[in-house]
Amino acid sequence: MAKDKKTRKKLVEAARKHQDALQAAGLSPSVIDRYEAALKGVDARAKGPSAAAQVLTKEIQREAGEIQAAMRKEFPGNKGFLSVFKADEPTPEDSRSVLALGRRMVAVGPEYAQNLIKYAINAATLKHLAGLCDQLEKEMGGADPGQEAEKLEETIVEVARRALQGKPELAAFEKK
Repeated sequence: MAKDKKTRKKLVEAARKHQDALQAAGLSPSVIDRYEAALKGVDARAKGPSAAAQVLTKEIQREAGEIQAAMRKEFPGNKGFLSVFKADEPTPEDSRSVLALGRRMVAVGPEYAQNLIKYAINAATLKHLAGLCDQLEKEMGGADPGQEAEKLEETIVEVARRALQGKPELAAFEKK
């Protein structure tokens, strides 16, 4: 992947300039937009979490903490159940780990919601948690913006090679 900002910016500019040719060669219209969003996420990761990401992280920590507390009350000696929600571990601090915990709870929560209903943990709680996770992921530029940017960059370059084969414009897409 293009490592420096300048090279990445040039690739985006070239893709925008030749967008019609790239789309005619099969590039989805959203790929360039998603690439730009992933690059913003990479930049944001380097700067640290935004204020909005920090607030969302705290909200997810609060929701996850309530679910973990309910699990500890309902299944105090059952390590298997506690480990499903990581209730036997401290709540993580960094945004990516908190996001991963929230996603895990949303994924496995429906299986346990019936047992946790007396703690007001139900489908609505899990849906709210999923929404918070979606917002945090978007704020952070995706689950893994670096990997996403790399994949999208490869796609753009591959399609450019097909679309612009034998043309001097292809040079703008080649790594230097």
